[in-house]
Amino acid sequence: MLASRRLRVLSARSVCSRLYAPSVLRPQSRSKSAIAKAAAALSSQSRSQSAVGASQAKQQQPWVVLPSTPDFEARAADAVLKHGFVIIPELFAEDGLAALEKPVMEQANMIDSQLHEKSVALRVGSANGFHQICLRSPGRKDFPCSTGLIADSVVSPLDKIASNVFAENAEKEEGKAIGGAANNAVRGFFGMVRGEPGCPAQLWHTDSPHITGPDHGLPNMLNMVVSLEDCLAEMGPTELIPQSHILTNHFRAGIAFNADTLVYQNPENSPELIGSTAAPVISAMPAGSAVIFDDRIMHRGGHNQSTRNRDIVFFSYHRSGYSPPAYYEAKRSLATYNHKSLAETVRKEFPGLARCSGGNVILADGASGSQFHNTVIEGMVEQMSNGIANMGGNYDSSRHAERTMVGMRAAMADFLNCASDEIVVGASMSALTYHVARALRNSDLLKPGDNIVLDPMSHGSNVWTWVQLAKACGVEVRWFQIGDGLTLNSQPDVLSTLIDEKTKFISVGYASNAVGSVHDVKAICAAAEELSKGQALRYVDAVHYAPHGPVDVQDISCDLLVCSPYKFFGPHSGILFGRKHLLQTLSVDRLDCQDDGLPAEINCHMSRWEVGTQNYEAAAGITAAVDYLADLGGRFGGASVGSSRADRLNCAWHAIGAHESELKLCFLEGSARVRGLHLLGVTDPAQEMKRTATFAVAKDGFTPEELTAALCERGVWCTSGNHYAGFWNGHSGGVAGNDSGLTRLGFLHYNTINEIEEALRVLADL
Repeated sequence: MLASRRLRVLSARSVCSRLYAPSVLRPQSRSKSAIAKAAAALSSQSRSQSAVGASQAKQQQPWVVLPSTPDFEARAADAVLKHGFVIIPELFAEDGLAALEKPVMEQANMIDSQLHEKSVALRVGSANGFHQICLRSPGRKDFPCSTGLIADSVVSPLDKIASNVFAENAEKEEGKAIGGAANNAVRGFFGMVRGEPGCPAQLWHTDSPHITGPDHGLPNMLNMVVSLEDCLAEMGPTELIPQSHILTNHFRAGIAFNADTLVYQNPENSPELIGSTAAPVISAMPAGSAVIFDDRIMHRGGHNQSTRNRDIVFFSYHRSGYSPPAYYEAKRSLATYNHKSLAETVRKEFPGLARCSGGNVILADGASGSQFHNTVIEGMVEQMSNGIANMGGNYDSSRHAERTMVGMRAAMADFLNCASDEIVVGASMSALTYHVARALRNSDLLKPGDNIVLDPMSHGSNVWTWVQLAKACGVEVRWFQIGDGLTLNSQPDVLSTLIDEKTKFISVGYASNAVGSVHDVKAICAAAEELSKGQALRYVDAVHYAPHGPVDVQDISCDLLVCSPYKFFGPHSGILFGRKHLLQTLSVDRLDCQDDGLPAEINCHMSRWEVGTQNYEAAAGITAAVDYLADLGGRFGGASVGSSRADRLNCAWHAIGAHESELKLCFLEGSARVRGLHLLGVTDPAQEMKRTATFAVAKDGFTPEELTAALCERGVWCTSGNHYAGFWNGHSGGVAGNDSGLTRLGFLHYNTINEIEEALRVLADL
């Protein structure tokens, strides 16, 4: 198999002899002209150079080291230290290359087969992948493999080069000896990266920017890639910026960039950002060639314009004593991932599903509220059965109430990725929102001449509350623009016309409870921070989105966020997240006898934002709801055994997302075939990630109330009306008038494909 595809461009090997070990060979009798051509091809400076002139072919680039060069390991290490990388043509011959190829190909083919069998659609990012695979960038799959499948003798040349590089900054502590190499280099990751035909070029990035003083002198890590077949320029090999590893030293004089901007796949990255004028080197490689580069060098994978996969083996090494950042942040295993059985399995765990008309109806009212999971009911009953008491007492039932509140805050901290004392519980999202509005009115944040920017598609609690606040404070109200698919327009040029240094507050819904559109709240919050010069508080209503996907307040970078547990399988209550400094400093309504701090042991874990006796049974139910979702991560999301609740939640959202994606595709594709049916919001199946499984529909010949009644009579329980949103008249294209709204069908992870198909059949038959 290997021999059939060897050296399509360069001349074939003639006589080979052993080097290092029996499985590693190098050419001995290759003609000088062939080697010159190889070196010229390897040193190409741009994709436009399809041919290399004779004069250029004679000049080998300094970052190319031939394996026939005496003491080539030391020379290769010198090139890495000086230029940031080295290219070694045909380091591995057929035996060595076969030893590298066999385990990675077997692993990749097996995993690709499992992806197909399990109907898994990968999302970009190692945290979104599995232990066995991740999508590093669009069209590029990484398949990690066990280094134990490769004999030390095979990779001895790479070990020695790594040892030579790290000898310059080896620490005194004893490291792990590898393959005969000195103990200053440790072999890390090993596997294969596959660039599929048509995969776009990556963005410029470094793999592990150094952010502390001692880390800047020399590399902490080395990346090594080996081509399994002739890797030509059109296949998109790695492109590198010579000596950029020096320019990315964050402590050099006149530095003008932030360390974070160099991290993997940041769209702001460019060679110009770091002051480089060097032309990129495209590492086109004959089979068996190696490219080794410093972890600080700016590089990217190119666009694969060929018709074949670009399969290359990769290794990483790090110096002894250094703890490398994880390349595979995934917390789940493909082997135990199975979202296909999710809905059918969990349905029996929701008593409400079975008790609604004997279970013979389709509950399509998930956007109004979810059913209680049986563990939520059990948790609330247990709390009420344990003895009613308030916190602060020196007896068991009182201490139990306190533990319940502590547990609830810890659960919601995992749910939202925040600190537990940044969690406030209340009667509802609406009550908490008015609570925040009163605190802002009592502060000096809003003054005449200021403005606030609101989401016209939001639930009324996230609109009318702020309109009243603006009127009371005498400030201008501006509105986000509604774009295609009834999603908020988050384009920079549009946002720059709304947000300025006088903007002191923005409020946006994560997703529309009326039509299911998901808004780019992360981009909106980032723009608000930049355009307002840090003046605007950013408030996010995540009530509708929370049961459909992960809500990470750190990633969103919001200041305040609200959600409602009764929408994600828990009890009727509300949750507010607030940045600690805001919760501590805003002037909030409270009793004169109430502690003025955030939850802590000294005040029985009571928050200055929580007035009066709390609903302890609801708190117990909230914890149970979060634990139920986390449990899904282990049962269906492939979460590793013993992983944290936060990690299991992350895995659960992958499984829920995969199942709901199928629900959405089924409804979007099926509704397009129903005569006279109109659907608002995102309708393109290819854009299903921009909506939840909540659908606002109308049908010719029916008012929304008539359509809803007809559906309910036929066993499809849904709702109609404006759903507390007031945008319908101006943005429904005439389908809904006078803001009366439409019929809404809302599906959750316990709904099945069969239910979607039955709902569509009923809609078609009406």
